[in-house]
Amino acid sequence: MAEETERQEHDAAATGASVNPAAISLALGAAAQNEYVAAKAEAFLEKQSALSDEQTEFVRLQKEHLHEQRLLLLSHLKWRRFDDQMKGALQIMLVALGAAVVIALGAAVWNASRADGIVVEAFTAPAGFAARGIGGDVVAADLTGHIAAIRNYAVSHSIATSGEVSRNAQDDVKVEIPETGISFGEAWRYLQAWLGHEQHISGSLRLLPNGDLLLRTELDGGTVIEASGPASDIEKLEQTVSERLFARVEPINAVIYLWTSGRNAEAQRLAEENALTIRSPELRADAYSLWAETTLTTVGDLSLAIARVKIALALDPRIAISHYDLARNEFFAGHEEAELSEVRATVAQREADQPDFLKGAGFAEIRSDAQERIAALLGDYAGAEEAACPSSCLPANIDEGALYAALRHDSRTARARIAMARAAGRADVLTENTAQFEAAAADGNWEDAVRAAQARAKAFADVHVGDANGLSVASDRTDIRPRLAGALAHAGQIAQALAVIAATAPDCYACTRARAAIEALRGKPRAAEYWFAQSVRLAPSIPFAYADWGEMLLHKGDFDAAIAKFIVAYRKGPHFADPLELWGEALMLKNRSDLALPKFEEAAKYAPNWGRLHLEWGKALFYTGRKDESKKRIAMAAGLDLSAADKASLDNWIKTHG
Repeated sequence: MAEETERQEHDAAATGASVNPAAISLALGAAAQNEYVAAKAEAFLEKQSALSDEQTEFVRLQKEHLHEQRLLLLSHLKWRRFDDQMKGALQIMLVALGAAVVIALGAAVWNASRADGIVVEAFTAPAGFAARGIGGDVVAADLTGHIAAIRNYAVSHSIATSGEVSRNAQDDVKVEIPETGISFGEAWRYLQAWLGHEQHISGSLRLLPNGDLLLRTELDGGTVIEASGPASDIEKLEQTVSERLFARVEPINAVIYLWTSGRNAEAQRLAEENALTIRSPELRADAYSLWAETTLTTVGDLSLAIARVKIALALDPRIAISHYDLARNEFFAGHEEAELSEVRATVAQREADQPDFLKGAGFAEIRSDAQERIAALLGDYAGAEEAACPSSCLPANIDEGALYAALRHDSRTARARIAMARAAGRADVLTENTAQFEAAAADGNWEDAVRAAQARAKAFADVHVGDANGLSVASDRTDIRPRLAGALAHAGQIAQALAVIAATAPDCYACTRARAAIEALRGKPRAAEYWFAQSVRLAPSIPFAYADWGEMLLHKGDFDAAIAKFIVAYRKGPHFADPLELWGEALMLKNRSDLALPKFEEAAKYAPNWGRLHLEWGKALFYTGRKDESKKRIAMAAGLDLSAADKASLDNWIKTHG
């Protein structure tokens, strides 16, 4: 291996020793050429470097320019965005303004279309009348005041609404609508006249040849109403014309105005005229209903009154007030079953189906009165009180609260409310007398009940003085006499009771109940059962006769038959406490005090302060072994009102059982 290396080195030396001179020359030329290329390259690189510097500067300047353009462009874009936003906002505002204008115009049109009532225009009068204080402006103002007073009085006594009364002010502030030459006030009046239902009254005051004054008025449509008389009677002339104008514009409430002012004959004539001349179907139905009411109070013909209100219902069976008026007339006829049917029909009507003047508060009042009567007819006295005065019977309707407390056997509360009603100046003498009667009956104080019934009869006659052939006759026969006869019988005055009840009609529900009670108290159960059966036949939906009948059977000792009647009474009036309490007593007498307890407990929901109820409940608790509870219940009974018989029973119980 070493030898081979040496040999290679020797060959190389030999080769070098023999190099060609031409090759050397070429080699030197290539080197020179390389130097030239290098110089060229260096020069090129310098130029490129200079160009690169120029380009860099150019790029730098271009970048600065582009940056400035970017800022300007961003500013421009921001401004355009702001401009677009403002345009959008302006468009939204214009749309909102347009919508507001449309809504305002719509509201104006709607309000104008609902415009109603009486508008008194300017009146004319001879020039010299102004110095005498009876110029045209004065007469117009006086008529406005008179008509407004009539309207307000009528509305305060009616469930029907009535349009306002106003003057047409000619000197209103002139805010003109551009390019029209009219004021906003004038435009509004034109709109009301075009779309509304206002009645405009114009007129004049003239001097007649004989020296009298002629007050002449004219309604829209050309109806002329006038009155004449001495100048000293100008107030009377204005009142007369105002009443006639109101009767023409508000025919229904005009009848109410005359009727409640004690001008019954005039009210009857106008009610008849309205019923026979009014062409509007809804107004005509109400006119017949009102004619029926004036027929009862003025003419005293109850049958004719019922017939006329039935005509009203034939014309329009949806009118709630007609159903309620018929119910009221059926009550005075002693037909409680028909009354119950009609008050239920009253509640069933829809407000949307009522005439405009009977919607709103008027319709709500009718429904409330009907609901009160339904509850009272079914023995739900707490429900009746709630309908009469939803929040509290104090101070409004305190006397009604007294009546329903008495019917719940809470005579103490009833008497307290009567005293409060007197102190508050809210007492209604007839309702107060009825409450006094029921409170005395609840206590078993029949002598006081007789006196209360007699006082009620006198009070009714006083209220309806001069109306001997009207409402007082109907009420006497179907309401006052049955109460008085029943009280007399319980007080032991059987002969007087029979004499009082003899004048009543055989189809009167309260009267047949009173006849049955009288026969039971005089020891004639078969006759009593006959009259109880008549009562049930006359009013099968009302619980009172069933409860009375069951009580008679209970005292007779026929417990199962009594319970059967109490069950029916309970089904007819599930919130009527009396049949439940009596049912409990019957179960106790059958030695089923355990079954009596739930009856007493349920009855207490509807008559919580009934002394006898708590007394019998306490006894039932004792008999079922719950003696501690019994003592508490007996103590509760001792703190409540009790009849003389119940007080004796309580004293005997305490002596016997401690």
